[in-house]
Amino acid sequence: MRRIGVLYQPHIPAAHELALVLATRLRERGIEPWLESAWDRAALAAEVNACDLLITLGGDGTILRAARATAESDHRSPPLLAVDFGRLGFLAEVQPAQAEAVLPRVLEGDYWIEERYLLVARQYRDGTLIQEAVALNDVVLGRGDGPHVLRLTLRLDGAHVTNYVADGIIVSTPTGSTAYAYAVGGPIMAPAMDAILVIPIAPHLTLARALVVPAATIVELGAESHRPAVVAIDGQHVFPWERNDCLRVTRSDRVVRFVRLGRRDYFYATLTARLNKSREL
Repeated sequence: MRRIGVLYQPHIPAAHELALVLATRLRERGIEPWLESAWDRAALAAEVNACDLLITLGGDGTILRAARATAESDHRSPPLLAVDFGRLGFLAEVQPAQAEAVLPRVLEGDYWIEERYLLVARQYRDGTLIQEAVALNDVVLGRGDGPHVLRLTLRLDGAHVTNYVADGIIVSTPTGSTAYAYAVGGPIMAPAMDAILVIPIAPHLTLARALVVPAATIVELGAESHRPAVVAIDGQHVFPWERNDCLRVTRSDRVVRFVRLGRRDYFYATLTARLNKSREL
């Protein structure tokens, strides 16, 4: 490895402090560190291709920002080593106190790579593509301002499935099944599953069950209500919606690669502990 990016959550002083320590350790080994706020989207887009590895210091939100940046790059994405400064840590690999100690092991290649797939969301208006974005967790078509319901439609591979009267619809990867989808009662999906989860948010007098469909499925959503609606990507980027817009969600041909140091069955071995951690918040 010649160049490693160290991305920190700018509002967590301890994350920035650890970033400086790791940068020093990398220089001592003759490796060029690149330090940057994980919130600087322009810098990520410009520099991520030049890195052999990205180390993220923050919560799951920091990881999501870095993951999308790697997926949007023009080259094969660098792997991510996630250090957990967050509250949940479903995607993180090591705790802050371990980061300096495990760095030599990572530099020596003593790890395995886990791939997580992404979704591509394309928003159309009058047949014209107006927005396109990738998501590691989920794409949500939901209500905008105010406590109102939306009249939503769901089509799978071109076939009309159902109409919803609900607060919104979540289209999730297996990675995102432990995020917003889990909060609204969805099933937990193993990360390696080749599937997409579709689940309504607070549906009223309609199909209330989650749908698990093959990852190759084309998911199309519409919102016919005059009420305000928005499209949210991983809960971080929000786009306005106009009546009769169409949202098409498909599996991306890009993946995010995570550095893993523990057991290959870690997801099952640590699932209960991670869920218990979330209940303590």
